[in-house]
Amino acid sequence: MFPTKNHAIFPFMKRGERQASASVTRTSRGLVAAVLCLFLAACGGPSLSDLDRVLTRSWQSYCRHFLSPEGRVVIPERGGDTISEAQAYALLRAVWAGDAATFARVYGWTRTHLSRQESHGDALLAWRWGKKADGAYGVLDANTASDGDLDYALALTLAARRGWSPASGLPGYADEAYRVQQDILAKEVVTLPSGETLLAPGNWHESHPPYLLNPSYFFPAAYRLLRQSGGDHDWERLLEGVYTSLNRLAQGLPGRPGVGLFPDWVQVDAEGRFTPAPDRENNFGWEAVRLPWRLALDRLWFGEERASRLLGQQFLPFLKMEWYTRGKIPAVYRLDGGPLVTYTSPVLYAGVLAAALAAGDQDFARRMAAKIRSSYYWETDDAAYFAAPDNYYANNWAWLGLALYQGWVKP
Repeated sequence: MFPTKNHAIFPFMKRGERQASASVTRTSRGLVAAVLCLFLAACGGPSLSDLDRVLTRSWQSYCRHFLSPEGRVVIPERGGDTISEAQAYALLRAVWAGDAATFARVYGWTRTHLSRQESHGDALLAWRWGKKADGAYGVLDANTASDGDLDYALALTLAARRGWSPASGLPGYADEAYRVQQDILAKEVVTLPSGETLLAPGNWHESHPPYLLNPSYFFPAAYRLLRQSGGDHDWERLLEGVYTSLNRLAQGLPGRPGVGLFPDWVQVDAEGRFTPAPDRENNFGWEAVRLPWRLALDRLWFGEERASRLLGQQFLPFLKMEWYTRGKIPAVYRLDGGPLVTYTSPVLYAGVLAAALAAGDQDFARRMAAKIRSSYYWETDDAAYFAAPDNYYANNWAWLGLALYQGWVKP
């Protein structure tokens, strides 16, 4: 079996609706939130002057609510299981929050419990960990997810650049990052007969075309930074494949004309032709919403004009039109621009915000930041969160979007 990550369980508004009658406390919170939203709308939207405080408090609350004392991210909506993606997100956020102690704690648990070094001879991470059928806890799926591995390598590299060190007895951050990135290139990459090299979803990829791909795993800024940090030349080949592929995918798939959006999953044949992936989600959904944020870093960190053109000329125009005509941007779309849901999500707003920054559209970026800020809640027990307290995905991506806007996300 291979990792199957379905983020459709994390929608913003739907989840709030399911919990509306959970308790009097939750009901009261909803009434307060509704009054607050009406007040903010009357005043022209939430202020962005307190974003540093929002980012700090929400990170501290995330650590209390989602992180075990050992450094494991416990995901309520996955029955308390842990996935490599979650550990990598926590590490990236810890770096950009300047929280060396939490970084060391999360790294210690991740390296000890998810590293495949002893079981498979590589430094990649097992995808899923949790409670087994016999009641014991351990690895539930030893296959890898390349987005988690790539984010993990990036976080370790960034921590090493800050001069941080792990607890005694663990490999240094730079050394471990180097091992991880070498194993990504060895086990999580596919090459077409044309020579085009692309990141596969994990070590479980097909041995020959057609290959299954998840475009939201593509991360050109990470490729560059890992190459700069002593990595292999193959990162440069992966970098070229990103823009060649995404410019074509933004035009749609056979029988599915596009408006600049990207599919969650796709299949590529030996000739480099993209087609819908069988038995996978092919809309612009809970996977693909992350891609604009990843692409934006290539522009903001490295000045890559291909990223600003792709986002500013293909992706952003349609979603700006949606915002100005609907007054909101629904969370999931078909590739042709037809909305598939009516609710919204701060996850998508984070991607649109990043795209606006990459395109140099500061005014629209500010509007998106204000929209995300409006999903932030704080309570007297010092809980601070986005969307809903147990919504792991929204709490990560809302934070990453605002952190990028506020200048916390640095290489």
